[in-house]
Amino acid sequence: MNENNDTQPEMNRYNPPPLPPAKPVVPLPEKPSIKDLFEALLRRPAELARHKASGEGSTLLRFGIIALGSILVFGFVLGTFAYGNQLWAAPLKLGAGLLFAGLICFPSLYIFSSLAGSDASAARMGGLLAGMLALAGLLLLGFAPALWIFAQGTASFGFMGFLAIASWLVALAFSFRFLRMALRETGATQNAPLMIWISIFLLVTLQLSTSLRPILGRSDDFLTTEKKFFLAHWGDMMGKNLREPAAIEPPQTSQRSGRNPSGEGNAKGWIENPMAR
Repeated sequence: MNENNDTQPEMNRYNPPPLPPAKPVVPLPEKPSIKDLFEALLRRPAELARHKASGEGSTLLRFGIIALGSILVFGFVLGTFAYGNQLWAAPLKLGAGLLFAGLICFPSLYIFSSLAGSDASAARMGGLLAGMLALAGLLLLGFAPALWIFAQGTASFGFMGFLAIASWLVALAFSFRFLRMALRETGATQNAPLMIWISIFLLVTLQLSTSLRPILGRSDDFLTTEKKFFLAHWGDMMGKNLREPAAIEPPQTSQRSGRNPSGEGNAKGWIENPMAR
């Protein structure tokens, strides 16, 4: 008996100290503000997906403000690559493109989520889609300072385009994860329909990056009317440089003398674009 009593303090000496009590988790308020949604998207996306406010119109509006505000800042940073009109044109195109992609892909999201087993209403599904876009926008906002450094330090279309597309893909990966968690909370049990919709949305946004061009480069036109697949456009621009002189058609020559009536241009018919300096 004495031996047991003697060894008891020695055994207690090697026991680890008790863990500190966990901090109580404060639930989201019934009417979350923009600040509450901002923090919940980054820290507690699963709880936000379960919250009943995710299907309310006020929450959808706040998600939209977060998404558009973030993408406008990201677009402005991309606009600093070429400056000029792109300082306002690039944010406008990216904001309009994000809104357009969300609107045209919403019906297919509702259909495929229903096929996956979700019982969410159209209003709640719209709120979840807006939350997905808001999370993607916040991640792009986090990438913006690093992209600004490269926008000021390189003139390569290929490298700058790669950084922009890579940032968008990473942002979409985390936002799709949020959407999958949200759909599980609404009863979805199958992944295949959602993966099909994710592929559709990804292709739509990548094609819009080409249809809304120029976003990085300089042009006298706000939009181009030439139709081109996004992979073909990326291949054409991969080796281009912002400081390369632009080629334009030489002026018409006189039929009698064979000379340029205005006396402008050079023998090769190429002049330097002053905007490319």
